[in-house]
Amino acid sequence: MVFASANPVSGGLSRRRFLQTSSGTVAVSLLGLPAVANSSQQAQIGTSPAGTPGVAAQRIDGVAKVTGQKVYARDFDARDMPEPWPKTQTYAMFLRALTTKERFIGLRTSALPKVAQSARIVLGNQLTKAQRSPQVSFRRDLVMDQQIKETRFVNQQIKEALFDPSPEGFDRPSAVVYDLIVQPGNVPDYLGQAVALLIFDDFKGYRAALQAMQFQDDQFQIYAPPDGPLPPKDQPFDPKTTYVKYDVDGEAFDYATANPYAYPHEADTYRGKIEARLASIPGLIRQDIQSDMRAMDPMFMEPEAGLAWLDPEKKILRLVLGTQSPDGDVRDIVSMYKEGDAPTPLDEVTLTSCYPGGGFGGRDKSPFSLMLALAAAFTDGRPVKLIYDRFEQFRVGLKRHAATLSGQLAIAPDKTIQNIEMTLQFDGGGRKNLSPYVASLAALCAGGSYKTPMANIYADAIHSENISGGSQRGFGGPQAFFAIETALDDVAAAKGWDPVDLRRINAISQNDTTVVGGPVEQELRLTEMLDMAEAHPLWANRAALKQDYDTREVNYGTGIAMSLQAYGTSGDGTVAAVLITPEGKLTVQSDAVDMGNGSATTLGVVIGDILGANADHVDMGCYTLFGQTGLTTKDTTGTRWANPDWTAKGVGSSSACLTGLHQVHVVQQTAHALFEATLLPAARQIWGQPDLVRSDVTWRNGALSLVDGATDPISLPSLATAAAEMGLPRGALGHAYFQNTWAEADFDLREGALTHLALDGVSLYEGEQSLPRRVVRQNGFGPDSASKRYSRYVWAPCVNIVSLTVHRTTGRVQIENVVSILNAGRIHVHDLVSGQSQGGVAMAISYTLHEDLPPGMGGPANGTWNLDQYHVARMQDVPLGVEYRPGARAQELHILDETPADKGQGRGIAEAVMCSIPPAISNALRDAVGKRYTSLPITPEKILEGLRA
Repeated sequence: MVFASANPVSGGLSRRRFLQTSSGTVAVSLLGLPAVANSSQQAQIGTSPAGTPGVAAQRIDGVAKVTGQKVYARDFDARDMPEPWPKTQTYAMFLRALTTKERFIGLRTSALPKVAQSARIVLGNQLTKAQRSPQVSFRRDLVMDQQIKETRFVNQQIKEALFDPSPEGFDRPSAVVYDLIVQPGNVPDYLGQAVALLIFDDFKGYRAALQAMQFQDDQFQIYAPPDGPLPPKDQPFDPKTTYVKYDVDGEAFDYATANPYAYPHEADTYRGKIEARLASIPGLIRQDIQSDMRAMDPMFMEPEAGLAWLDPEKKILRLVLGTQSPDGDVRDIVSMYKEGDAPTPLDEVTLTSCYPGGGFGGRDKSPFSLMLALAAAFTDGRPVKLIYDRFEQFRVGLKRHAATLSGQLAIAPDKTIQNIEMTLQFDGGGRKNLSPYVASLAALCAGGSYKTPMANIYADAIHSENISGGSQRGFGGPQAFFAIETALDDVAAAKGWDPVDLRRINAISQNDTTVVGGPVEQELRLTEMLDMAEAHPLWANRAALKQDYDTREVNYGTGIAMSLQAYGTSGDGTVAAVLITPEGKLTVQSDAVDMGNGSATTLGVVIGDILGANADHVDMGCYTLFGQTGLTTKDTTGTRWANPDWTAKGVGSSSACLTGLHQVHVVQQTAHALFEATLLPAARQIWGQPDLVRSDVTWRNGALSLVDGATDPISLPSLATAAAEMGLPRGALGHAYFQNTWAEADFDLREGALTHLALDGVSLYEGEQSLPRRVVRQNGFGPDSASKRYSRYVWAPCVNIVSLTVHRTTGRVQIENVVSILNAGRIHVHDLVSGQSQGGVAMAISYTLHEDLPPGMGGPANGTWNLDQYHVARMQDVPLGVEYRPGARAQELHILDETPADKGQGRGIAEAVMCSIPPAISNALRDAVGKRYTSLPITPEKILEGLRA
């Protein structure tokens, strides 16, 4: 997504890269938002007002959004696009499967209104194999890639072909066939699967068909009984996740350190040892774990929409799209058009990447981009627009998984956790999507925020007829933390133990190991956070507050819970460019997508202390940048970091939780490269001090000064002008890789003088060249291969206290106060951290008490669901104050002060606050009414049913 003009200020910068496919090379280009027709103005988004370096004056996207400028894909029609786009467009509509019990036969098109009967109808048997089932890449998480390899090995060993082992395709349960459009005569795989594509010449026909068919699909689709056994359901997608840990009396076994291929067999042996050990502990307390959650819609502001034009003469596919993973989506689209049976050869894909309009993970690997690209092949060379309304988004959009969790928590009489046993099953729906990845992270989160010598955790995601699950905010964490935190409170209540003290005794800390066996090498400060929570008046005075409510028609309760949400994946690559004009104007470019979380604003200010000013422009979604680094993920020499061309991972999909650490890091390190290559040499020239080094200078009021103040300061514009006259680089491109530690190397940025950076790739933009000159790294080193088995490495701890009231006759729950204590590391933009916390509170309340998506055709799969049936938290449901006062409603955020152990780095906190609010609500309900509620959402009906019981 480019938040600047269509002709970026960097001038001459290449926005092309090339993808290698099995049948050739495809060029990929990135364009900025177009000017609106009859106007020379683009949306003024990504332009930052002048301000104090390192301080955000306002959200960089705020004005454009609130003034209604065209920034979302839905806003653009073909007439808004520049030449050579045609000025008229067609409209696409997909019809959706109504059953998984009968064969789809065809359509009753005669029932369509006359104005819509000219529509072109495309059925599944008209698609090529590449179109029906494109080879979609799910290479997202290195530890999961390893599990795929291990599963393949085990399957070969036991002679079972459980799934297609290629990580580049759909790893399906056996006998599950997935097509983008169901072929006539086949039984649909899942509800909402496309059964037909309709292309309309104009909006009038499209609108008439929509009005005729909406809410009465069954009048237009024909089904017949199956002619054989139905495709199997409720089978798990591969890979499945098993974490068995045993660390007792000097004997240690865990996933992180075991032999990868012997681990599945050895795990069974250690399960037996766990049971034997537990049986030997006198007075052992065993607390059952049982919880379940319904699916949840991400409810982002803008339903998915896009515009596509396949130019058959030039063999270019042009897309206007808002996506969370542009690089992956383009790769998947290319696979549809570059297979041998593709109907139209394709030489280039051009993406105009727009602001998504919210995501919460619901746009991560969304099938929408594939459906849009598919429609473009059937419009006879005309542009096509695909737009979901809210009904359609509810019907087919990715959801937070419904889940069932069961197990047992074992605690010794001295209050120490001895074992965590849990089985987590996620309803993956019809498509695999990222469901096994979500289940895998949930298995890690099942350990909660606690150290334990033993664990036996299994997680999977099953194929069902329901709407597909995806990577919604929390990525399995909300379900897992709910289970462990409510069970822990039940133990405390049963034994009369203080729930804070129980958590404090078991809190995990630096140098402990997770249930995976990976070391915790980051300062967490959980006990300090619990001390703060314990002293807060909302918790300390809870008994008096409860007594005060006894005379009213409501019950009052207080609950506490904590979470240790990981951020990032098991290995993350990021890329950024920082550019400067001769006038001293700065541009930051990042492969990341701003999902509305404020990433663009943050990345624009974090260079202030390095380059003396904030960025004037911030360009996001620049997914072509990695192609310019000269790096490859293919280690043909087997030497890893000793190979200067290699990196472990290029880039991944955008996540709000990557901004605070990963994306900021690569931008800042690249800014350091630009300073060393361009600004410092210019200062040497101006001051006549050829031996000047970085530690000799500092920025004061936007001007570079000597630390000792011996000479006159130089303004940034003066430095930039001098640098341009000297022919110094006008920009730097950097790539970073993080896997427990950063990859690092030395780079020759100025005439033989090496600069050490926490980057594994640096290139410099010089003169009028559009592509940068690569600076080959020297003395490079980085994370070892084994550490990816730790699963995660960095954490955002949070403790939440929730107080609430329950109306005895209606069962209505009102959240009175939320106190969140958060370890966020360095705060880059305080208002954005506060905003993420407030959003997390609202979403968590809504998830716990309101949002309910029934499975099957009784839910949104029937196409009739909107906000009249799907209830989300409203303003009255969320405490809006920001400071706790007895008798008032508020959500109060406490952020720990930064410590030297943070090393100046922020943490990914977008999911942290929300993860422990649901169990805190359940714990508060138990305190209020004496009943445990572990089935989400906890509706008034469930409250009353529990009270009656």
